[in-house]
Amino acid sequence: MSRTVNRADDYMSRVLKHIPSEIVMAYIAIDGVLRTSYNPNVRADRLMLEKLLWITVGILTVITPLWLWRVMRVRRVSQLFVSTLSIVVWFFALGGPFAMLDWYKPALGAVALPLYTLIVPIISRSS
Repeated sequence: MSRTVNRADDYMSRVLKHIPSEIVMAYIAIDGVLRTSYNPNVRADRLMLEKLLWITVGILTVITPLWLWRVMRVRRVSQLFVSTLSIVVWFFALGGPFAMLDWYKPALGAVALPLYTLIVPIISRSS
């Protein structure tokens, strides 16, 4: 009996493999808590919020390959790398501390995320 592979499913599974959704979820939760705890209109609060968001982005970026390796049992180094880069693109698209930079515009993230999400599965090795 021959096995039929649906190319659309194959492509979609490659897209989903590169999105560490647990890390994205953790970031959104932490970002929400921090933004309700600090008033961005008060200079001291804004500076603390920005600092805490950068620390959060840094910690979650470091945690991403460790999470994927230990918890999700991802062993391919290229997938760990691409997924870690994916999380940075997601942070950028969500705004986070990037939104506090003078040059940042939400449109940049809105363009970067779908382009990255579409391109990575095309250039990455299929599983």
